[in-house]
Amino acid sequence: MDDDLLVRDMAARTLRHAGFEVVEAESGVQALSAFTDAPFDLVLLDVVMDGIDGFDTCRRLRALEHGRHVPVLMLTGLDDLESIEQAHQSGATDFITKPIHWGLLVYRVRYALRGAAAMDAIRRSRESMARAQQMAHLGNWSLEGGGRMGCSEELARIFGAPPEAAQCASAEAFLARVTEADRERVRRAREALVSHGQPYQLTFTIERFDGIARTVFEQAAPVQDALGRQVAVEGITHDITERVEAERRIRHLALHDGLTGLPNREFFLRLATRVLEQARHGNATCAMLQIDIDRFKSVNDALGSDAGDEVLRIVAQRLQDHTRAGDVTAASDATTQTGVLARVGGNAFTVLLAGIGRPEHAARAAERLCQVVAEPITVNGTELKLTAAVGIALFPRDSTEAGGLIRYAEQALYAAKSAGAGERRFFDEAMNAQASARLAREAELRRAIAGGELRLYLQPKIDSTSGEMRSAEALVRWQHPERGLLLPGEFIPLAEETGQITELTAWVLDEVCALATRCKRAGLREQPIAVNVAASCFMADGLVERLDQLVRSHHMSPQALVLEVTESMLMKDLDRAVERLQELHAHGFKLSLDDFGTGYSSLAYLKRFPIDELKIDRSFVIDVDHGEKESALVEAIVTLAHRLNMQVVAEGVETPSQAAALQRLGCHLHQGYLYARPMPAQAYEALLATRPVLEAAAPH
Repeated sequence: MDDDLLVRDMAARTLRHAGFEVVEAESGVQALSAFTDAPFDLVLLDVVMDGIDGFDTCRRLRALEHGRHVPVLMLTGLDDLESIEQAHQSGATDFITKPIHWGLLVYRVRYALRGAAAMDAIRRSRESMARAQQMAHLGNWSLEGGGRMGCSEELARIFGAPPEAAQCASAEAFLARVTEADRERVRRAREALVSHGQPYQLTFTIERFDGIARTVFEQAAPVQDALGRQVAVEGITHDITERVEAERRIRHLALHDGLTGLPNREFFLRLATRVLEQARHGNATCAMLQIDIDRFKSVNDALGSDAGDEVLRIVAQRLQDHTRAGDVTAASDATTQTGVLARVGGNAFTVLLAGIGRPEHAARAAERLCQVVAEPITVNGTELKLTAAVGIALFPRDSTEAGGLIRYAEQALYAAKSAGAGERRFFDEAMNAQASARLAREAELRRAIAGGELRLYLQPKIDSTSGEMRSAEALVRWQHPERGLLLPGEFIPLAEETGQITELTAWVLDEVCALATRCKRAGLREQPIAVNVAASCFMADGLVERLDQLVRSHHMSPQALVLEVTESMLMKDLDRAVERLQELHAHGFKLSLDDFGTGYSSLAYLKRFPIDELKIDRSFVIDVDHGEKESALVEAIVTLAHRLNMQVVAEGVETPSQAAALQRLGCHLHQGYLYARPMPAQAYEALLATRPVLEAAAPH
């Protein structure tokens, strides 16, 4: 492009003679038009032209998509330095000074074309690398002297940073995206690389700028010059999240049942081995339960395999929920329970329970899990009620190895299935008999609570100076249809172990409130009645609300109900116990501390308890009349109670000499056989009506 015909013609002739195809243009407009119609490999452009000059023409060429990288040689005057500078600012690749040396023109053109070809190859290589990095989720970065950081666009994408972040990246900004758990490890590796040239390979987690967590693999090494000096460091960061998740899924599939997501037999053996090793060190008892759904084939035959699979998923989820709960045995004396559940066959599951307490708790766990299986299941509009057989083996009694326990539990399962649907069997027959008897007693107690076999008894608390009845303690008896009247020691421990103590306590509370209502209607003086509250009931949610509702429904004062708790119960969770005591006291209920001095020696904590009554345990009362040494503890308890403004009661008073000794020590409220034995509710009502004052009975 040149408006000088002579120059343009000489240049065209020279280049054509050298083998080039040449298109001539006499103006910038004509040149731009020709360039728009066809691509060119090189442009020779004069600066000074009429109309659009060479500078403007060059700028417009660079604005075209296929003109961004084409080499442009501009013709300028020999001493025109200002034009040369302006040519470069306009986008010129090189310049040729006038007058033109025609012999060198061809070489200048060829040199420019070779340079353009090289730059084009570099661009294609970079674009290819960028595409490869994007497809591989692989970014690269470098650190040079002064802390300058360069990074690729793909690295910015990996970190969820905006594209412009690649131009102003800093090492600290990207290090800050490393999760806290890995950050110090990555920082130390980079510092060792920069300071000592120590390469590293690390896998760590980052939190992208948009908050998404990703896993990356990073590899970095020093860059040295020809003299072996470290001049920079370079690294690659590979987003391997998909690979890590795929490997995790593969591992999960290899170790878990595909239908239910539970551990398979192989993984269960690993888990069970670790649990048993811990149990061995802790001298704990464990139970291996093999659970098999009875007649499951009929479910598949009737509803199809898809419905059968859905039933298995539901059963698996139920078993898992109850196994995770950690209270499947409902045993108050069991140690901390852990459970591992697996699906080991078509309709068979295995459960390992650690920390079951006693062997009979395993039978109770089996019963509860069978109840879970038996809950109705609705599939495709059909309601099913399943049963399951269970085989039980115990660690360490039957075997100390996971594999052995599984084999013995399977043998016990065969025996259970042979006995009929829904049966449970231990590997040891003697244990079967013991567990069966235990379960039978549990069922009897459940029937007793629901079927009216319990009886309310009361024992008065007497003012020993006047013989006046001040209050009473509620007790419970079981009128067994075959064994007769049973004392609390024969069934209260069973109720606590099985969790039935909650229903039993609720029954006693309701009976006591009903008794108080009857006495009030009969015109008898209201006497506070104490009820023992078990730990599980005392700490249960909603206790205060249930008690409020109970006294309201019976139209009685909360102060007529005394709640007896033990110090050992309170000391298990002191802060929560104090909070519960304060809540009960604020609602008007009286509180009594039973068996004081026999548990945790909680003298230092007693002032924190809003207690109205302190009961001296019978173990102190029995020897109170044997001398000063024996009476010293009782005297200390009485003095402490009076100083804390508490009423003090001595229980288990059986002789006049015990009563006299207690009176001398300042304890005047007594409870025991010397005054009255526990009596049925009807006898207590009659006593209130006819004998408000009781005389001490003859010695027993």
